[in-house]
Amino acid sequence: MSTDSTREKMMDDYRQSLILALRMKDVPGDRIGEIVAEVESHVADTGEEPTRAFGAPKMYAHVVTEGRSRESWWRTAIIGLPAFVAGWFVAQGALAVLLGDAYLGQSGWLWLILGLSVGLPTAITVRRRSSRIRDPRTGADMVPMASWTIAAFYAAPLILILLAWVVIEIAN
Repeated sequence: MSTDSTREKMMDDYRQSLILALRMKDVPGDRIGEIVAEVESHVADTGEEPTRAFGAPKMYAHVVTEGRSRESWWRTAIIGLPAFVAGWFVAQGALAVLLGDAYLGQSGWLWLILGLSVGLPTAITVRRRSSRIRDPRTGADMVPMASWTIAAFYAAPLILILLAWVVIEIAN
């Protein structure tokens, strides 16, 4: 491996670790982009290794976020609880529909609709909080998501429901 590719791999590893460390500290995506761009610019200008210049990614994330308050645990719980309830309703509703039974005396479709109704605002809130990390120099996404991931996210539960339906039909 050449020194350029070694240096590039080292910078890529440092970038990913720094992004993760900053995400864990609830730093907004725009600010993460600025911090990573500063590190990359310094490394490109000086040729210095990022760990030597800035320290370990976790330590540097701690340094640049010092004095910044984290979101309290109860705000995360407020978002997590409806997500759990929505998941429970959707799961119970899907099972009730597939088995042709009622859940707690109510149609499975009612539970599915209720779960989706509770889950949609939660999903929107989570989506807003998970801002993209853009490079302030180019506007490009620093952590691009593969196009197939969204399809897989939606297809996986549908495939599981279809498989459950097939197994139930075969059993009957």
